[in-house]
Amino acid sequence: MDLLVGHTQGKSNSQFEFYPYRYFAAEGFLPGFNFPRLPVRAFIPAGEGGEFISRPRSMALREFAPNNILYYEGSKFMVAKTKTPVGGIEGEYKRVSVCANCGYYHDGDFRDTCENCGAEIKPDIHGNVAKLTRVLPMETAIARRRERITCDEEERLKYGYNITTHFRYASQKRESAIIQAADGTPLFKLTYGATATIWRINRGLKKNREERGFKLNPTTGVWGDNKNPQTQQTPDSLHTEVNLMVDDTCNILVVEPLNVPVEDREAFIATLQYVLETAIQAVYKLEANELDSERLGEGKYLLFWEAAEGGAGVLSQLLEKPEAFRKIADAALDICHFKEAKDSCIQACYECLLSYRNQFDHALINRHIIKPWLDVLLESNVITQVKGLSRDEQYQKLLEQTDPNSNFERVVLQEIYLRGYKLPDAAQELIPEAKCKPDFIYREEAIAVFCDGSVHDSPDKRRQDQIERDNLRYETGYNIITLRHNEDWRAKLVILGSL
Repeated sequence: MDLLVGHTQGKSNSQFEFYPYRYFAAEGFLPGFNFPRLPVRAFIPAGEGGEFISRPRSMALREFAPNNILYYEGSKFMVAKTKTPVGGIEGEYKRVSVCANCGYYHDGDFRDTCENCGAEIKPDIHGNVAKLTRVLPMETAIARRRERITCDEEERLKYGYNITTHFRYASQKRESAIIQAADGTPLFKLTYGATATIWRINRGLKKNREERGFKLNPTTGVWGDNKNPQTQQTPDSLHTEVNLMVDDTCNILVVEPLNVPVEDREAFIATLQYVLETAIQAVYKLEANELDSERLGEGKYLLFWEAAEGGAGVLSQLLEKPEAFRKIADAALDICHFKEAKDSCIQACYECLLSYRNQFDHALINRHIIKPWLDVLLESNVITQVKGLSRDEQYQKLLEQTDPNSNFERVVLQEIYLRGYKLPDAAQELIPEAKCKPDFIYREEAIAVFCDGSVHDSPDKRRQDQIERDNLRYETGYNIITLRHNEDWRAKLVILGSL
C-alpha cells in the first residue's frame, strides 16, 4: 500500500512512477490532460549505481532513441536497451495503419481506407509504410558507457531520426466549422477535437530509409545494430522493423486550407502555419510553448495542439466566435510588418515569423505570399457545424425544441445566438437520472440552463424547482444556471461566453 500511494521513501524513490491522480486519469475517471504528463527516463550507470534523467515524451523519442549518443557529466553513453515489461515485449506491440493524406491513425486494425478523410491507406511520398505491425510504446531506456564513438556512428546519427506525427479524435468529441470570406468563398475547413490523442512514431534513422525501424532482442530488450560490431547479435534472435512510439492527450485543431494557390504551394502552406500559430499566440496571450503546430498529409492539413499542461482552452474558441479569425488576421498583419513597414525585413525576420524552432523552414517562409489571404480573412466569418449542422441550422433546430408556451426561452436563445456564444446542445431534453428537463443543456460542459418566466414566480413552484435542480446537481454533477425574467438575466449569460 505504501508503494502504491507513494509513501515509500529512500534512494529508490527517484524511480517511483505511480501517481494516483495520473492512474485515475488514465482510466477515465479524471480528465487526463489536467495532470502532469509522465516523462520518459533513461538510466545512466555511474559507480555502483546510477542516475535517471528525464525528458518530455516528444523530446525523449529522439534523445533516448536506440543507439543514440548521450553526453552526461563529461562522459559518453549510448542507449543500449529498453526496459522489458513483465509480460514480455510481444504483448506490448501495437498494430496500426496511418493515413498519408491527413495523418489520422487507426489503432489495432489494418484498413484500406481512412475513416477520417476516406483516402486510400498507402505509403507516403517519402516511402514510409502505412501499415505497421510492431509499434512499441516507449519505456525507460538504459544506457551504457562508451569510451569511443566511431566516426561512422557520428555520421549516421547526425542526420537525425525519421519521426512522423499522427492523431485520432476522441469519440463524440469533434466539432467542425468553415471559414468563409465576405463573398461566401470557403477559406478553411476547421475540425476541433477535445482530448484527442497524438502519436509520434520514430521509424528509424533518416539516412537508412532502406532499413525500416529498429532491431530489438525481445528477450533482453537490447537494441541491435548490424553496423556496430559491439551490438551485433544472432539475426534470428532479433525483431526487425520495430517502431518506437510516444502518445499525448490534448485539445487539437485540424485546419484544411481550401482553394490554395498552385504556385509556391509549399511555401504558402508553411507560411500559413507559422502565421496562424504566431497570431493565435498573440491574440490569446499564449507563451510559445503553449501552442504547437505541424504540417500533415504532405502539406494538405495543419495540426495545432495545446502543448501546455492542462491545455490553454483557446482552440475551441476559434470555432465558437464568428469574429475569431478577423482578430487573428488583424494581429497577423501587424506581426508581419504590414501595418508598420520594416525595411530590413525582406521575406521574414526573427521579429515576425522566424524562430529557432522553425529554422528548417526558413527558406520557405515568405510573409508577402500570405498577405492577400490575410486581407480576405479580415472580413471572414466562422460558420460552425454541430454534428453536421451549421450554426444557423442548429439555432433553428433549438427554436423548434423549445417549449411553445415559453416565449422567454426563445428570447434567451436569441440572445445567446446574437452574442456569438456557443449554442446549447439540446433544448427540453429529459435527463433520466434526475427526472429533470432543463430548458437548455451543454453536455460536454455539464451545464443546465433554466429560463424561469412568470409561471415560476409562485412560492410553491419555486420550492418545486429548487428540489428538482438540487436533485439534478447531486445526481449528475451538472452546474445550474437559473435565468429569471424579472432579474438582470443577461449579465448571467457572460459565463456562457467562456465555453
